[in-house]
Amino acid sequence: MKLPRTALLLLAAWNCGAGEFRNLGFEDGERPFFLPGWTTVQPVGLNVTRPFEDSSSILDSSYRNTTQPASPAKVPVVGTYSLGIWPSAQPDSISGIPPGFTLKQTGDIPAEAQSLRFLYAGPGDFKVYVGGSERLVHFTQSLPSGDPEIPSLDYFVVDVGLFAGQTAELRFEFFSFGNYPGQDGGPIPGRPDAKFHVLDDLSFSPLPAVPEPATWVLAVVGGVAGLVGCRRRWP
Repeated sequence: MKLPRTALLLLAAWNCGAGEFRNLGFEDGERPFFLPGWTTVQPVGLNVTRPFEDSSSILDSSYRNTTQPASPAKVPVVGTYSLGIWPSAQPDSISGIPPGFTLKQTGDIPAEAQSLRFLYAGPGDFKVYVGGSERLVHFTQSLPSGDPEIPSLDYFVVDVGLFAGQTAELRFEFFSFGNYPGQDGGPIPGRPDAKFHVLDDLSFSPLPAVPEPATWVLAVVGGVAGLVGCRRRWP
């Protein structure tokens, strides 16, 4: 029986998988008003200076966190760009954009991968899903940034071992339900100031997300200072 050409193309696509994940460092694009490789419902801009516009922005090392006007600190950037995310606190009544911010991409998890490692800075209210399954987020290490205005670069990992060698969706969901500058009607009493998230430098690793028990002593001795600093920043 001879299969139709369309069926053959679909079968070939199934066998070949989705291909490698793209733009894991957010470096692609001359004018990155979009995110090559990634899918998101919410708008994306370039160095947006107005915070919390229901959007994300490609940021460079000259960008400063204007949500803290008294002390507009730099944001961490590895390479040329990082991704800044300002989640919406409620649905947009006109566009129908949902609250929060979702970033996702489907690709082939490398056969040797045991974890996904990424740089993150922010309030910590986000979730990571692999293949539709929520994965626990673990702090892994703080690295020197080389910039006196940014003391360290904090890295986190999630386990992807169950999906090694398979095609799977990687999805980040970010939340921030606090007040923001210029909010209609003014700040809501009792609600904290919202903060934005920074994500960068994603990579797959053959190392497990959680070290084996025998390696915990070394991990604690080498990284306790970074771990304490991270926990202080997270609610």
